[in-house]
Amino acid sequence: MPLRRVTFSGRLGAFNEGEDKRKIFVKGVVFMCLDISITLAISIATFYLFVKKAVAPYENDFPCSDESIQKTFKPNTIGLKHLLFVSLGSPFFLISAVEGLLFFKAQGTNRLAKYFTSTTLTYLKYLLAYALCTFTMEFLKCWFGRLRPHFVAVCQPDWTKMDCSTDPSAIIPASDIVCLNSDFHRVRTARTSFPSGHTAAAVFVWLFYTFYLIRMSRISNVELVTKMRNIILPAITAWTLLTGITRVTDNWHHPTDVLGGIILALVCFVPLYWKTWVNASSVYQRREIFEAKKSE
Repeated sequence: MPLRRVTFSGRLGAFNEGEDKRKIFVKGVVFMCLDISITLAISIATFYLFVKKAVAPYENDFPCSDESIQKTFKPNTIGLKHLLFVSLGSPFFLISAVEGLLFFKAQGTNRLAKYFTSTTLTYLKYLLAYALCTFTMEFLKCWFGRLRPHFVAVCQPDWTKMDCSTDPSAIIPASDIVCLNSDFHRVRTARTSFPSGHTAAAVFVWLFYTFYLIRMSRISNVELVTKMRNIILPAITAWTLLTGITRVTDNWHHPTDVLGGIILALVCFVPLYWKTWVNASSVYQRREIFEAKKSE
């Protein structure tokens, strides 16, 4: 696992079995926080520079007769903070719980240190995959530059300079579009409809929950993991559906934007996780532990 060589948490497994468990616990928490904080800081800073310096939305022409971009502006049902907590934050708690149950039931030496290593590296892989999906999403949004359903409401066009009354079927060149809204960020966002970032993030975390819980519960045979799977998967599925549907009903996306978000999540997730947690070897040997012997 390459991440093991470049992270603080990857070094925990080298601690001696006889070392004070409290010391291992403290080091595990500190190393985990360092690895996650560094990964998030680098990802956020790089994304900020990418958005500000590297890409800008392609400015499409304005079709006067296109009613699909003349809908009212509505607030998000699933806000950005809500989305980030579920799609970016909640997997950490899920991984911590499942890995904890797995290591508690398993056999082997130095399990506490290996627990922190496995939990951190599993989450870091998720963060990096999520970042890859986010960068790809932003690039595609700018590449297509599709106008959102509420574009007119956000742009607040200067109709004195954009004549749609003479010829309702006219197409206003992008260079002639004048927005009275001084909020540059809001207008920029109104030009990035395809694909749906909310949907991509929601489907991405749903795929992770589905793959991780189903495969880990099947391989580990830990009863509590199975119960978690039965409770959490229906909830995350309902939330994912709600996210996708409300992107359309809130007038933030066209239906095909949502479809694009689904496809993007699949393309980013499946190649990275298809062969993960497929058998006992990929679960136990990678963690350097052994499956607990079943009682006779």
